[in-house]
Amino acid sequence: MNTGRPIDHIVLAVHDLDAAAAVYQELGFTLTPRATHEDRMGTSNRIAQFAGKNFIEILEVDRPDKLEPHDFSKEPPFFSFGGQSKALLEEREGISMLVFAGEDAHADAARFNAAGVPTYEVFDFDRKARLPGGDEVTVSFSLTFATSPDMPEIAFFVCQNRAPQYFWKPEFQQHENGAQVICAVYIASPDPARDAAFVSRMFDGEVSGIDGGKAVACGAGQEVRILTPEAAMERDSSLKLTSECSPVFVGIALTSREPRVTTPAAAACGIFIEWIEIS
Repeated sequence: MNTGRPIDHIVLAVHDLDAAAAVYQELGFTLTPRATHEDRMGTSNRIAQFAGKNFIEILEVDRPDKLEPHDFSKEPPFFSFGGQSKALLEEREGISMLVFAGEDAHADAARFNAAGVPTYEVFDFDRKARLPGGDEVTVSFSLTFATSPDMPEIAFFVCQNRAPQYFWKPEFQQHENGAQVICAVYIASPDPARDAAFVSRMFDGEVSGIDGGKAVACGAGQEVRILTPEAAMERDSSLKLTSECSPVFVGIALTSREPRVTTPAAAACGIFIEWIEIS
């Protein structure tokens, strides 16, 4: 069985990007300068890159009146990047989307279709980015979205980075808190087995049992961990979940060179951060 697809990043939707950036800088993260997406996306971001080649994208929907909304009547249907985060922010801050690494967005769309995974029109976009030395460059991406009818509040996509030479920079990967890589993303679900089967179907990740739920392999040393709401709240008592809640992203695990206690969701814009010390 395939080992699954590595995690590329999480999209952390927040009400105020400047305020959230200050929170994450206080937690010891180095962030890229603010970048603005196209108006049809309606969003801006700052990013915490990791040496292990994935990242946290802190995202604000700062132009909600300009973003292009979902259009599921199209063929293929259109999935709105900004619209997904906007919908979450009407309820709370937190992870709106989990993203996997990809090299060919169109091939992944065909893969999803063949596997019976609901998918959408491939979305191509460019944006400006500022390098550590101050120069401005253009970075480009292609996205292939996927959703499950059993997980209506969350989404997944594959990100094909079409300008990696401008994106990954060691200067942005040095963090005071010692963070190295996202090694797990947590989902709270009333039916971990059902939702693990869906995540596995996207990239043939092996499913295994863990305390309180299931884990799906996502490349070497990475997992999506799907817990019951009760098990998730055992990890972070600041979470407010019900036993029959719709599946939601609740946290991440980061490897770090510094020992730290878990950062609760109440102190990290809606997600807990579990710190895994490495030598």
